[in-house]
Amino acid sequence: MNRRHALKTAGTLGAGLIWSPSLLARLACSGDLTRQAFGPDFFWGTATASYQIEGAAAEDGRTPSIWDTFCDTPGKIKTSENGDVSCDFYHRYESDLELLQSMQFNAFRFSLSWSRILPDGTGNAE
Repeated sequence: MNRRHALKTAGTLGAGLIWSPSLLARLACSGDLTRQAFGPDFFWGTATASYQIEGAAAEDGRTPSIWDTFCDTPGKIKTSENGDVSCDFYHRYESDLELLQSMQFNAFRFSLSWSRILPDGTGNAE
């Protein structure tokens, strides 16, 4: 599979490209999976969801979120795990960002828990 075929197969969404796992697998098997194959305007990045990586569930004024409540409800999570620590991005963000930079990512979308931003669920963020 050449780059032109990959681009036609991938489809487009706005200015970005949708790269399906099956397309990436075919590119990897063909030897065409290189940064150059995606072109100079392609953004390499990652995205996160606060509950999945943030951690620090009870620090700096953060109050329980709906996910905290759900995960702490007996029987809702088979293994009784929760996101209290998760990947601990809250404490490790500097080294995590250095890791992204070392991997040459040029895009990073992250989120913060709303219960950290508005602990009372309403009002002005301080």
